[in-house]
Amino acid sequence: MRLINLLLVLVVVFLTPSSLYSQDENFIRGKLLDKKTGEPIVFATIRVKDKALGVISNKDGGFKVPLEFQYQGGALEISSMGYETKTILFSSLKENDINIILISTATFKLQGAIVLAKKKRLTARKIIKYAINRIPDNYPNDAFNLIGYYRDYQLKEKEYINLNEAVIKVFDNGFDSDDYRQTQYGIFSYEKNTDFRIDSFAAKPYDYSSKDKFIPDASLISAYGGNELVILHIHDAIRNNDIRTYSFVNKLTEDFLKEHRFSSVKTTSYNGEEVYKIRIKKTLFPFQVDGVIYIDKNDYAIRKLDYLVYKGKANGTSNGKDFYNFKKGELMLEILVEYKDVRDKMYLNYISFHNKFRIRRPAFFRVERLILDKANGLLEIKLNKPAKNYNELKVSDFSLKFKGKNLRVERIIKAIGDKITIKLSSKISQVDFINQLFTNDSDLQKEKPFLQIKKLMDEESNLLNERQIESFDQFREFFTKKVLIDSIISSPKEDLMIKSIPLYDSRQPFYKKGDIGKYWMNTPLKKISKL
Repeated sequence: MRLINLLLVLVVVFLTPSSLYSQDENFIRGKLLDKKTGEPIVFATIRVKDKALGVISNKDGGFKVPLEFQYQGGALEISSMGYETKTILFSSLKENDINIILISTATFKLQGAIVLAKKKRLTARKIIKYAINRIPDNYPNDAFNLIGYYRDYQLKEKEYINLNEAVIKVFDNGFDSDDYRQTQYGIFSYEKNTDFRIDSFAAKPYDYSSKDKFIPDASLISAYGGNELVILHIHDAIRNNDIRTYSFVNKLTEDFLKEHRFSSVKTTSYNGEEVYKIRIKKTLFPFQVDGVIYIDKNDYAIRKLDYLVYKGKANGTSNGKDFYNFKKGELMLEILVEYKDVRDKMYLNYISFHNKFRIRRPAFFRVERLILDKANGLLEIKLNKPAKNYNELKVSDFSLKFKGKNLRVERIIKAIGDKITIKLSSKISQVDFINQLFTNDSDLQKEKPFLQIKKLMDEESNLLNERQIESFDQFREFFTKKVLIDSIISSPKEDLMIKSIPLYDSRQPFYKKGDIGKYWMNTPLKKISKL
């Protein structure tokens, strides 16, 4: 059955109109699929052999490489955790189609059973302890550069929204240095990709005062400052192992072992080498961590860390204790980081930071302005569109608040179209507040009145001032294209990224050194398709 489904998928892909790829006519596109299940292989490394350049597959398994490599001969080398490494000749790839590449899961052939009667079993906790202790040996303490593809975007119903892309150079002084303060960045290129839908309201900064845009349980997010690229890199708990990075990893060297549970030591493969795969668990109600760490079997280098935090769904209370169902809980964040070996050290391959956020869109039906007739104690309410159910209104439906005080409505004078006129109570206790409400004093005007009218609807049945809450997925990702070990790290300050302002800010300088033509943006397809 699986084979039949996969064949159907291949037919659909190869019948896709070639116009789909017109925007990428200078690239060869491919898609990696699990040979057995047909599922996309996400975040696989696709390296241009003998060029020391690479790219990472997207969430649908897709990737692209410049067409020029085909003319230069050579091949692509594809590797992913748990899969066999595969080499594909450029000459076998088609230019005008998505090339479907099937990858097999890795298998091990045991050379023979070895019985060590007196040797103690190597537990998950011991493996991780060895790995943490060996960080100074397995990762670079000398300065190096990374050149990579950066992007941030939002997902809603598998559609990419507000996609921003850049090619970035990272100047890292080595693992002995303070990454947050000392690492610098150069922006080769940056663009807002207008081929993808732009939602300006969802793209605005987080706002926790009005709750226009906010992250649920925002305390889960790192307290470090800086722009989107700086925040992404501080969430690499391997690079920043001696500081508190994010909840609930905290400080990797001190907190990780004592604050988590580990189980299910299994063996998988990366590039033909055996790798330990260990499950990570932690519960801190109402949150639960469920992750995986991959550690090389020979030198105990941490190759990959996938860390997910869920918020449980309330499932009742018993004896004063709350119970949560984590199977139905919501994913709050996922931080995925992978390292690759270059010469005898491990360097960042990619990092992906994914969190949920919500927006409260402006109401479709709302109050436009309030006009006071002080002489007669009347208040005219101007709506942005006509209402349909005036005949149902009662005085008790009106709620007018100012500076924490409720102002009483005496009666409804007139209601028609997009206007309602009401008479305010003339009680002495309200006069002072009414005078303040409609004064010209700018300081008093900073605190706006809030008017709500219960059950009032427009012709489309939108309730007055009702704001729709929408959920989005936010991603920030960096994918290393090339590691530069022996290059000179120094660079003029005026060429370096200003870490305190967004990448899109017009004040950001562009890095002028180096051959930008070697590097490309791995722009995804507009929709994530599940093959």
